[in-house]
Amino acid sequence: MTTTTASRIDVTESAAMISRELHAYAKELVPTLKQRAKETAALGRLPAETIEALEAGNLMTMTTPRAYGGQQVSVRTFLDVVAELGRGDASVAWVTALTNVTTWCAASFFGEEAAKEVFGGDEPARVVGVLSPRKAVVKKVEGGYLIEEGIWGFNSGVYHANWDMLGIPLVNEQGAVVDQGVALIPVSELEILHDWNVIAISGSGSSSVAAHNVFVPDSRVTSVTKAINGDYASSHLEGESLYRVACMPMLSIILTFPALGVGMAALETFLEGLPRRGIQYTGYARQADAPVTHLQLGEASAKIEAARALMEKHADALDASAASGQYMDYVQRAKVRRDVGYAETLIWSAVDLLATASGGSLAGANNPFTQIWKDARIASLHGIVSPNTNFETYGRVLCGLDAGTPFI
Repeated sequence: MTTTTASRIDVTESAAMISRELHAYAKELVPTLKQRAKETAALGRLPAETIEALEAGNLMTMTTPRAYGGQQVSVRTFLDVVAELGRGDASVAWVTALTNVTTWCAASFFGEEAAKEVFGGDEPARVVGVLSPRKAVVKKVEGGYLIEEGIWGFNSGVYHANWDMLGIPLVNEQGAVVDQGVALIPVSELEILHDWNVIAISGSGSSSVAAHNVFVPDSRVTSVTKAINGDYASSHLEGESLYRVACMPMLSIILTFPALGVGMAALETFLEGLPRRGIQYTGYARQADAPVTHLQLGEASAKIEAARALMEKHADALDASAASGQYMDYVQRAKVRRDVGYAETLIWSAVDLLATASGGSLAGANNPFTQIWKDARIASLHGIVSPNTNFETYGRVLCGLDAGTPFI
């Protein structure tokens, strides 16, 4: 065995061990997350104890470069860990997914100067973000950009972050928009608007943020267009395949990770309650004896497992493509978006089927399945996972037309 081959085996075995450890740790957290779910929802953000637990297990640094003390896991490991957390609490899984993916963006899209500033501080980097602003008035000034006024909504995890990656128009000295970009800004320079008041995934703390005359140096501004096409500025991380994963497939697939966990939680919760239920106005004193229940469970479990298999396939493909050094091709990237939409459809359909099988008990505010049902529905409504949008996009590509969106 050559030294090079032995080294590769060591790296692979080390990565596998880290993956197992992270997954096992996430699994251990599930009972506590379930017990704390109501408190988390009422608080409107993750409790400090939950953040501390996530940090203790290195779950908030899964995408931080190893060079800066992070875990630098594969996309597949990212999926497994977040889905496991979703079994306990959708909000915890959502914040973990969104924080890690935006931290990945900060590592991939920007150069070494920004990386040292973001990842080289006294605290571990926790980056969150919003690609599309509701409002952004930007001026090009010497050495960077001045955000005169800006508002960005659904800024998930912002209460626990120290950096925010926010979408801005890139303008020239004359004020004309020349590109779309993102800017890395310390959260301390932004105003959190505390407007997160929702019926589900309430603990994600996805409040809007505002900027007022915030200067951002050129080193912390980059082009979204370049990132989407795989033109990343992180040459200092050359050879680290995680930071060569295709942009939009990564940003879209991670939204299914919490949903997969919610789907698993739905099936587990339904089965836990099954021995105590009958079917009213029928001869079935035990719901578990009814053929309709068998059909419902068979179909729901198949849909959840199919969604997971589909996302695992794409997670593995993203890892393989990045490791090969070849940026994922356009059609395959569009297919990931298509299947993200389809996976969300499968998961929501499965959860709703089990909700229907729960009968009138679903109306109970204290029924644990009721919250799972609402979390699953809200998770399925994110613009990036919209099935109709994603199906149309892929269909256009198959017909040889323009995709109708740059976000491929």
